[in-house]
This record gives sequence, C-alpha cells and structure tokens, in this order.
Amino acid sequence: MRPRKYLWALCLSLVYANPSPGIDEPENANHIFNGIQSTLRHYEMAINPYGMAFHLATVQKGTRFYHGTSKPEPVIGVEWLAFTPDKSLRYARESNWNAKRDIQQPLNIPRAGYLHTYAAAKDLRLLYIDGHSAGLGGHMEAQDRILFNDTIANPPPRPHSPVNAGPHENERVFQTCRMVKEEWGGRIDGIVRTENDFEIILCDFGRDLDVVKITQTNANGGEPRRPARGDCCSIATKYNQLLGHKVHLDFDHFVTAFGYGLDLFPGGSDHPVLDNIPTELLEPVRRDINTMVNTLEPPVGAFDWQAVADMIVFRYSDDLLNFAAGGFTSVESLRDSIEVLMEVFIDYRDFGAKDEIVKLCQGEFIPTSAPVESVGGRVVSSISKKVCSTLASGLLDDMDLKDTVDSFKQLVEYLNWTTWKAE
Repeated sequence: MRPRKYLWALCLSLVYANPSPGIDEPENANHIFNGIQSTLRHYEMAINPYGMAFHLATVQKGTRFYHGTSKPEPVIGVEWLAFTPDKSLRYARESNWNAKRDIQQPLNIPRAGYLHTYAAAKDLRLLYIDGHSAGLGGHMEAQDRILFNDTIANPPPRPHSPVNAGPHENERVFQTCRMVKEEWGGRIDGIVRTENDFEIILCDFGRDLDVVKITQTNANGGEPRRPARGDCCSIATKYNQLLGHKVHLDFDHFVTAFGYGLDLFPGGSDHPVLDNIPTELLEPVRRDINTMVNTLEPPVGAFDWQAVADMIVFRYSDDLLNFAAGGFTSVESLRDSIEVLMEVFIDYRDFGAKDEIVKLCQGEFIPTSAPVESVGGRVVSSISKKVCSTLASGLLDDMDLKDTVDSFKQLVEYLNWTTWKAE
C-alpha cells in the first residue's frame, strides 16, 4: 500500500512557491489546441466546424486523387480534386443522371459519367484551411472574411466559370488561383478544405497531375443512391486515420485568428464568429498568411504536434471527466484516484514537490528535442501544463472535496475536448 503523506505533503508544498516551469499560456490556447487535435478528422471537425487556422501543407508526389465528371478528357486547368474515390464516383454518377434528365436529351438514352484517377506529378504545396471550410454558413467565414477579404458575398460577373458550382463557390475558386499567381508567386498550387470529404482546389491539373486512369461509370445505373448519414460516417471513419499519410501539415508555424486579440465570442457565443469584426482588424491576419506562404518552405519533416495532442487527450480524457463528475465519498478517496494517475511522476522521497511533478507530467509526451517555442509547441505545452497543474493541485493542495471537484469541472469546461461530446 502506498504511504499516505497528504498532511506533511501540504507543508512541504509551501516550500515550492516558484511558478511551475514551462511556457506561459497563449491566448485562446484551448481553442487552438482543439483545432490542432481536430485537424483532418471528420468527427472532430463536425464538433468544431468553425475553423480559424491556416496551415502550409504538402502532399507527396505520386499520391492518388479522384475527380468525377461527365467528360472523358483529362482536366487541364482548375478543378476540384477529392481524396477518396467515393465522393468523385458519386459526382460522376450524378452527372450521368442529370444528363439523362436533361429535357433537351431524347428519353431513355443512357449517358455515362467518368471517374478520373490522377497522381500528383510533384510534391504539391497547398494552403490548408481548418474546420468545415467547404461547408455552408459560418463554417466558411474564415476564408471568406480573412483569406478572400470580403470579396465573395457579391462576386462580379466572370466571363468563364472554371468549375461546375454556384457563383460564390466559383468566386472562391477564382480568388484562390488569382492569389496563387498574383500574391504568392506560384509558391503554392491550391488550397485544401473539408466538407463531407477532404478536397483540393487545384489551379493547374495539367501541370501538377499525371493521369492514372479514366473509367466510365455504369451508364444504366439509374438515379444515384445518395448515401445515408451512416454511410457518410462509415466512409469518413475509414479514411480519417489515413489522411495523415496523404497530407502533411506545419503545426510549428501557422496562422490562427485566435491569436490576434479579436472578439471572436461576442455575447458569449458558443462558437467563434467573424461577422462582427471590422475588416481592418483582420488585416494583420491576412498579412501573416501572406508572409507565411511567401517565406516558409514546405512542411516536410515538421514536428507532429497533433500526435502529442492526441496522446494528452487519450491519456487524461476519461479520468478528468470522472473527477469532474464527483461521486467520491471524501476528498481522500478522490486524491487516491488522482495519485494512481500521477504516481509515475512522484518521487516518494519528496512527495510534495509539486513543481517537479507538474514538470515531469507536462513533458511526458513532448520529446526533449521538440520545438516547444513554435506556435504548436507553445499551445500544446501550455495545455499539458494546465492539465498537470490541476491534477497536482487536486492531489496536494489544501482543498475540500467540493473545491477539488469544482477545479476539475472548470478544467473540463475550459478544455472542451471532443472526446466528451455525445456521439
């Protein structure tokens, strides 16, 4: 049985009055951390759809992508590119069905759609917009207000539509490729976004892709079966953990609207919004995106802060929720449970060394060689420290049961991890 040292530990803890080591908590660290942990994951981004961050991304040469269309010829210019064949096949079938329903076509004459399979002809350099940035409503606010500088709401007439989409989406495509050419000097090839699937707006198919295969879909397949919600979730689940092998993000150097002192939660809003912020206050964010694109190299070999965030969430999620729920008969019984979780960080020759416990706990999943002064490093380190500090305080500080449980309730409310959301 482990020694019960709470009383003298409280006395010893008074000696360690210096602040816990580590990095000060950045502004909105909890929201940025959740953005890092949710990136390129359908379920997590469905919970946190209001993306505010912009990352440089790379896709390795030879990676396969898909495009569905009514045309058998390879795409030459700008178009959409999907990560999975399912979505593209659906578009190809829908183009087939729409063609058959066209009133100018004779009845009962089948028209085939085509599934294009491409491979990246080089390492693609992209700009990733987090959240459900290809969704509707406020999910697209960050790109429309920041990246495209409020030019999407009333797009001017264009002589030619590069893609088969509505006027606002066509304007986003136009502005993307205009910025690629005029503002970023061709340093990136397009942007990555998320809706039901992950997609790329690629500005030059002919240059950046090799044709692998163009196949004809079933001309007699009838009206396409639209997948039920469960089907979409199943597809998403299959590909969620694979996307990390296709897209590499820079979590060390990225731009997030959470870091500019903006009023992103007006009136206690449950999610971040930008519609209340004057465009001139968003200019520093635009400037830093342009600087990032124009000065930084592709994130080949960038440190994976998402993996560290995952380990923190998966290690502590269940226990933190349990501590916040209460249900303990005494503060001693709660401390017993905390001690089991924290035992690996405790030197029982000096049980009350709170700062050392926090330091060891904070660095458990962070390699000593990790770039902790980077954006991702500062955020993940600060959240790790906050979790560990709350645990150490619950174990060692002179609090009663209610105050200890309340400290965990406040932590859970602040962290707001996706693992605590009802499925």
